[in-house]
Amino acid sequence: MAETAPWDLKPVLTESRLNTIAQAFLDIYYGVEATLNTEDDDNYTRGATFFGRSRQRLIRMSQSWEYPWLALTNSAMDVTLEIEGVPFRFFRDDHASPSKKGFWRRNESDQLFAPDETTPVIFRFIVERPLIDDVDPEIYFVGFNAQEIQVFEWRYGHVPVVRSVDETLPQPVEQGPAPVEIKKPDAGDQEATN
Repeated sequence: MAETAPWDLKPVLTESRLNTIAQAFLDIYYGVEATLNTEDDDNYTRGATFFGRSRQRLIRMSQSWEYPWLALTNSAMDVTLEIEGVPFRFFRDDHASPSKKGFWRRNESDQLFAPDETTPVIFRFIVERPLIDDVDPEIYFVGFNAQEIQVFEWRYGHVPVVRSVDETLPQPVEQGPAPVEIKKPDAGDQEATN
């Protein structure tokens, strides 16, 4: 799969908009981790709270004037929102191998048919809980075609690395030593040392 950005396929899915939603998930994640750290809490209580708070935050964001590009299309437990007509849902799951119940289920708000295999019709934000402590969760926005095959993947905070498309190595560039100058003291500096 070629590395395709969401905005290349759907121009309304700008990086700024995806960052806004991903940052909300990250804030909620840390809020849940900070408040639910008693001996009575476990992954279930944290997971349920994360889902509930995320659902409520997205609903509030869609109803505020601050995000006119975000619309709520389904407020039920399978909450669905749209970024200017592109529907999405969210899950806490493994982005490479999603297994949560309902991940592939589409409701009437989802786009049901695509003209070809390269057109994404299922859009999901996926928050991956880190496997070890002191590591940030990873937040992905992934688009799948009608056959549930990944068409694109965007990761919050990820800076793409430029890679060669062939085996040709670039020619080395000759660099000399770095120029170094010794600063000559000012007349004022000499008076201060005397």
